[in-house]
Amino acid sequence: MKYILYSTLIIIFTTLIISGCRHDDGRVGEHYYRTDMHEQPSYKPQESPRDPVEGTIPVTGYVMEIRDSLMADRLENPLSRNPENAELGRRLYNIHCGMCHGSGGKGDGTVAPVFQTPPDITQGRFLNVTDGYLYWVIRDGAGIMPAYYEHVRSNERWLIVNHIRSLQQE
Repeated sequence: MKYILYSTLIIIFTTLIISGCRHDDGRVGEHYYRTDMHEQPSYKPQESPRDPVEGTIPVTGYVMEIRDSLMADRLENPLSRNPENAELGRRLYNIHCGMCHGSGGKGDGTVAPVFQTPPDITQGRFLNVTDGYLYWVIRDGAGIMPAYYEHVRSNERWLIVNHIRSLQQE
């Protein structure tokens, strides 16, 4: 009798050990009872885990969606050309654009010999484009020119557009 009891206990114990060695993904049906660090919802740095409330305006202000150059052509420059804006636009242009396009907009910036020479923005087709188009190119980039969406705020882009227009008049 003891032999049958011991044999039964050994069989039950062995069955439990073997069944416990299978792959366990930590869930029963759709419910997780255990999570691992590599199986978790992740967010990028500074990313909100929740969607903003509908109609919320970001701290940096509302940014109009511009899908293409036709939408960009309809944009109107909200900033006037005055001496204060001209100086600020010149400084911003020299910081963000001058290294490639040069201080005079001729495409002779300090990095132009290293990379592909940028176009002369003071003549040719750039004289006929709208302010909105220039704004869009600064924001989203074009060709090998990178987008400055994250580096230059909306009103600063308009100041740079004004400076480009003053370079074209020189």
